[in-house]
Amino acid sequence: MTLDARPEFLIQPVDASWLQCNIECQEACPVGTNCRGYLNLAAEGRFEEGYILSREPNPVAAMCSYVCSAPCERACRRGDIDRPLAIRAMKRFLVEWHEASGIPDVMPHIEARAERVAVVGAGPAGISVARELAMKGYGVDVFDSLPYAGGTMLIGVPAFRLPREAIEMDVRLVERLGARFHYSTTIGVDVTFDDLQRDYDAVAITAGAMNPVALDVPGADLEGVQYGVDFMKRANLGEPIEVGNDVVVIGGGYTAMDCSRTSLRHGAENVAIVYRRTRSELVVDEEELGETEREGVRMEFLASPVEVIGEDGHVTGVKFIRNKLGEPDASGRRSPVPIPGSEFVIKADTVIPAVSQAADLTFLPVEADFEVNRGRIKVDPATYATNVRGVFACGDFVTGPTTLIAAAGHGKKCAYAIARYLAGRTDVTVAANVKMTSAWAFEMPEFYDVLPRQHIPMTPLEARIPSTDPDVNFTTQVEQGYDATGAVAESTRCLMCNFNIWFDPFRCVLCGACADVCPEGVIHMVDINQLKSEGLLPELEEAYGWQDGAAMVLDEERCIRCALCVKRCPFDAITMERFELQEVSSDGRLYKESYRDAQLAGRPGVAGGMG
Repeated sequence: MTLDARPEFLIQPVDASWLQCNIECQEACPVGTNCRGYLNLAAEGRFEEGYILSREPNPVAAMCSYVCSAPCERACRRGDIDRPLAIRAMKRFLVEWHEASGIPDVMPHIEARAERVAVVGAGPAGISVARELAMKGYGVDVFDSLPYAGGTMLIGVPAFRLPREAIEMDVRLVERLGARFHYSTTIGVDVTFDDLQRDYDAVAITAGAMNPVALDVPGADLEGVQYGVDFMKRANLGEPIEVGNDVVVIGGGYTAMDCSRTSLRHGAENVAIVYRRTRSELVVDEEELGETEREGVRMEFLASPVEVIGEDGHVTGVKFIRNKLGEPDASGRRSPVPIPGSEFVIKADTVIPAVSQAADLTFLPVEADFEVNRGRIKVDPATYATNVRGVFACGDFVTGPTTLIAAAGHGKKCAYAIARYLAGRTDVTVAANVKMTSAWAFEMPEFYDVLPRQHIPMTPLEARIPSTDPDVNFTTQVEQGYDATGAVAESTRCLMCNFNIWFDPFRCVLCGACADVCPEGVIHMVDINQLKSEGLLPELEEAYGWQDGAAMVLDEERCIRCALCVKRCPFDAITMERFELQEVSSDGRLYKESYRDAQLAGRPGVAGGMG
C-alpha cells in the first residue's frame, strides 16, 4: 500500500456562521436549546441556573427531560471520542432538582394584546404555539377532546416512561402566561370550526396524527387485533386491557416499544416485536431499545406480515415472510424485499400493529376547501399558513408522526408566523451580535477527557412489575435518573465547543511545538500548497507558490479543548477564544441566546430566561 506523501487539507474561513455550526448539539435541537450551556452550569453545581437555561427555549422541557429522542446526543462531538453526553438525562436531573427545590418559576411581565388565537390540540405542538403567543400577549384558547393536556404524550407514551406530573409542569407554566385550556371539547361537535374562525383572529391546527394506519393483510379484522395508538390510549386512560399470554407487535418505532412493554405489565408472558428492516434502522434510542430487550421482549428483524391467522374469529398467530435488503428507497434506506418460501408463523393471542398514524380531518368543514395532499393539510413551509385565510397548521397534523421535540420546534416556528400575520408583517430580518473573548488562562475541568459516560440508574427488573395490579406496574418508573454526584460527573464530560483555538499569524514562528504537544494530533504544520479552500480566501491565494510557505492548520472537529497548545506556545501566539452569539429578529423575537450563561438568571422571561 502506498501512502500519499502530500495529502491535501480542505480549510474553511472562520466566521460566525461556522462557529455556530460548530456547537453541534444546539444546532441539532429543533428548539435551539443551549445544551452545552446548561451542562457547563451543572458541572459547576449551578443547578437552578442550568434549569433556567434548559427551560427557556423549550415549551415542553419537562416532558423532554423524560422522553425526548435527543437529537442533540447524536450530534454531540464527544461521541467521536467515546460516547456522547447524556444530555436528556441531565435535563431530567435539572428539572427534578428545580421541582424539589421549591424555587418558584419567574414569570415575565406581559402586555396584553387585543388579538385572540384558537389552538386546536393540546399536544406538544399546541403547547408550544400557546406558550410563544401568550408570551407576546395574545389571548390564547387551547381546545382538546381529551380530558387532559399532552396529546400523544398523554395517550401514547406510558406512565412508566413519562410521569404525568411532567406534562402538568409544562402545561402549568403556559397557563400562568395567560393561555386557557378547554378539555373534553371536540371541534366539530362541541364547538364548530366555523365558530373558531368567527370568534378568533387566527386559528392554529395542532391536532396531531392519532388515527392508526390499517394493517393491509388478510385477517386484519380478526378479534385480538388492537392498533398501537388505540391500545396505548386505553392503557394510559386506565381502561381495562386483555392481552393473553402471547403478543406480537408489528413495527419498529417508539409506539412498538411502548406497546410491547405495556403488554408485559398487563400479564403477557411472551412478547415479540417484528420489524421489516434491520436493527440498525430502528428509530428508537439506545436506552429505550436496551430496556425493552432487558425486560424480555424478543426482537425479530427483516420480516413482514403476510396474514393474520385465526380460529373462530379470534387471532391465533401471524404469518410472516423473511426479507432481504434491496435497492435504496426514496428515503435513502435499502428497501426490504421478501424472500420467496421463507414464511414462518408466530403464535399470538393479541396482535398490535404499530406501523404509523394519520391525521383526522373530519372536524374540518368541507365547504372551507382546505388543500389536502395524501391525507395531510398543505401549508406554506415558510409561514405554516393553509390556503384558508387566518388558519395555520403545524406538528404531526402536517408532517405525520414525528418526535416530541420536532413537534415542539414546529409549533414555535408556527407561533412566530402567526404573530407576524397578526402584526401585518411580511418580512423579518435577523441581526447577529457576535462577540469573541480571548482566554489565555483557559482550563478544562479535571479528568473531563477520561470520565466515562455515567450510567443512567434504572429500576431493577424484578421491581419494574412489582404487583399483580397492572395499574401499579404501569406507573412504576423504569428510569431513576442521576443524583447530584452523577449529574456533575456526566456534565463535566462536555467539550465546551463554544471555545475555539486561534492562531496569531504575526506572533507564530512555525516552531511546531503546539503540534508536538497535541494529544489528539489535530494540529498540523503543512506546506502552503497542500491547502485547498471551499471559497475565496485572499490570504491563501496570495501565499500559493511560496517555495518555503507553511501554515498551521487545526481540525476543529476532533479538538478536545485541552489548551495544552496554548500553554506550550513560547510566543503566546495561540489563544482560546470564547464565542458568544445573540440573534434577534426585527419583530422582537430572540432566535438564539447562546452563551452568556452566567447572566441569564437575571433576565426577564419564562423561568427567568429571555423573552
